[in-house]
Amino acid sequence: MEEVKDLWLKFNEYSNKLANALGRTSNIVGEYAEYLAHQFYGGRLLEISGSSADIESENGTLYQVKSRKIKGTPTTQLNVIRSWDFDYLVVILFDANGGIKKALEVPVDIAKEYGAANSHQNGWVITTSQKFLNDRRSKDITVSLSAYNK
Repeated sequence: MEEVKDLWLKFNEYSNKLANALGRTSNIVGEYAEYLAHQFYGGRLLEISGSSADIESENGTLYQVKSRKIKGTPTTQLNVIRSWDFDYLVVILFDANGGIKKALEVPVDIAKEYGAANSHQNGWVITTSQKFLNDRRSKDITVSLSAYNK
């Protein structure tokens, strides 16, 4: 078995390579999710500092992308949403090996129903409860998005 320090060094080497390849921030899970969504929807990635949307499609549709890498249960809290100024929330949950466990396209009005105000973070937080993940008003894009993750 490899030494812990060797694994640590390899982890950092590849994390740095991936962050450089994605070219935006060091939030590798979030940046990779935005990369996949951008591959799927096309259009253009918006400025990093934008508080609402991450992607604007060719027809002007705005997508906010939130993601998490999870182990076990898919119930987790997504990063704070600072503005509802987008058309769809794209939620991508990765499994421990980097595969897409669940991916959803959620209309903003439905996402708002699940958002809990969080004054400490100055925005809203959504928990990926079973009710949220199985809401029939959202579109499951797991299979379609997984094609870009192979």
